[in-house]
Amino acid sequence: MISVEEGKKVFLVGLDLGQAQDYTALIILEQYGAVPAHYHLRYIKRFPLKTPYPEIMDYVVRLLKSKELAEGRIVLIVD
Repeated sequence: MISVEEGKKVFLVGLDLGQAQDYTALIILEQYGAVPAHYHLRYIKRFPLKTPYPEIMDYVVRLLKSKELAEGRIVLIVD
């Protein structure tokens, strides 16, 4: 759970980088409240197999700079 400032959105961005035979997956959760926290799934994407890492990173950077996410606190979690 991430601490939430009053009136500020918190987005948890999860990125699981796949290998040649595994898909890369990206999700965005929006956290509501502090204790107990509630989460809403806001975005999910599975990249095609063998998508080059630089292409994935370009996509993630563009997404993180989007207007919708710029209004909140972003926590990026990479596996």
